[in-house]
Amino acid sequence: MTLTIDFGGKVAIVTGAAQGIGFASAEAFAKAGASVILADLQSEVADSADKIRQAGGDAQHVICDVSDSEHCRRMVEETLATYGRLDFAFNNAGIGSHVRPVGEVDDKDWQRVINVNLSGVFYCIKHQVPAMMQSGGGVIVNNSSVLGIRALPDSSVEYTAAKHGVIGLTRQIAVNHGADDIRCVAVCPGLIETSLVDPDSPGGIKGGGIPPDLKNWFLARTSMGRAGKPEDVARAVTMLCCEESSFVNGSHLIVDGGLIQG
Repeated sequence: MTLTIDFGGKVAIVTGAAQGIGFASAEAFAKAGASVILADLQSEVADSADKIRQAGGDAQHVICDVSDSEHCRRMVEETLATYGRLDFAFNNAGIGSHVRPVGEVDDKDWQRVINVNLSGVFYCIKHQVPAMMQSGGGVIVNNSSVLGIRALPDSSVEYTAAKHGVIGLTRQIAVNHGADDIRCVAVCPGLIETSLVDPDSPGGIKGGGIPPDLKNWFLARTSMGRAGKPEDVARAVTMLCCEESSFVNGSHLIVDGGLIQG
């Protein structure tokens, strides 16, 4: 059987969509026929939406800080005002953090990572669910991590805690809203070549990229012998949203090239 994804007439929100996994996923939704709202705190998201339009897709952008519930409310409001419905949401926005002993974790760094990587997902869902109920149902995909299901050596305490929280939130929303025809699932990427793994990239926090030795540790334990690409995660996201996945709810899909099996 050939899986053909057709999202014609559907509307998707993707957060953290200026680059990386978010942009690749927004592109994938658009190529499948969906109208897409690209949301990001970075102004470059306007260029990302324009790139999709130039390729023939239907895309608009909004500036959104997911750690602010009011921003998330306006994001969903603008989606409804523009397209009249909401069918899919990929809550992808996140930041990296320093790797350090727990006794040296700065309280402000802890709170910032939790605010974006966990509370940000909650705020998005809080406003997406009512919109999806108005639209007759939908699919929410949350971006967790392999660190959301497994603690690994030399990994950030606050990042791991936040990503575990995303898994719990995903499960509870699935239980609470399955009867509303709203599915909630998560993807758990391993090492993906994005700005968050670049030691020269801020990842939202200065110096918050993955250190080279930790990146090499991940690569050595990934059975496929390489880091993933943003498109690898994007394909998983759209697959979870398609009709063929209509009985998949409350679970997580690991996209890590075999990392945590090693």
